[in-house]
Amino acid sequence: MTKRVRVENADTSSFKVVVQVWDKGYPEGQPDVLVHEIQLSNPCDMTQPELYITSTRYLVVKEAP
Repeated sequence: MTKRVRVENADTSSFKVVVQVWDKGYPEGQPDVLVHEIQLSNPCDMTQPELYITSTRYLVVKEAP
């Protein structure tokens, strides 16, 4: 089932947030594939509505280096 999601940089500091979208490798055993990466640079920045997860797609949310 497809689920649309959004992620917001809700911190007021200067630290940036990175959202990575990954697809699981297919066939099984293949490496996962980074589909795209979104940087939320400012407080209140939010990902766009087309961001979604499925049984084979997942997100990684982390602080930018």
